[in-house]
Amino acid sequence: MESPLYTGEVRTVGESMARSITDAGAFKIFMDEPVELGGRNGAPSPLDFILAAHAGCLNYMTFYIARELGIPVTRTDITVRGALDPSTFAGKGGGARAGYQALEVTLQVHTPANADQLALLKREVEARCPVSDNLANATPVHLTLKAATSEA
Repeated sequence: MESPLYTGEVRTVGESMARSITDAGAFKIFMDEPVELGGRNGAPSPLDFILAAHAGCLNYMTFYIARELGIPVTRTDITVRGALDPSTFAGKGGGARAGYQALEVTLQVHTPANADQLALLKREVEARCPVSDNLANATPVHLTLKAATSEA
């Protein structure tokens, strides 16, 4: 019997070029841009949320898989860093991808596990983290853009 697919959905309203509010289930997520990009720096940027989502998923998967493997984990410390060339999203060409060129992740696990257990944990986390998978592999994106009628 196949497992049912998980379907995630969020709804976002853009208040301006830089500010938006997203409904994610029962939660509201506020996004903004730094002042130099037209925002008020009042919330993390969408790019910050990519890094945060990756770190959050790695955290979950580390604890989840460690429990499966019988490896005690009391805490994780995760840093995710990415760099991008803003010329492409700014419409100035340059030929680089619009997004992060690469991500560097440091995942420290507070555990008494030995080197072999850590290597197995790392392999499993890398293979099973859904956000890592979405970032590392091309995921088709189908965008529909349509005009909304303004109310007078």
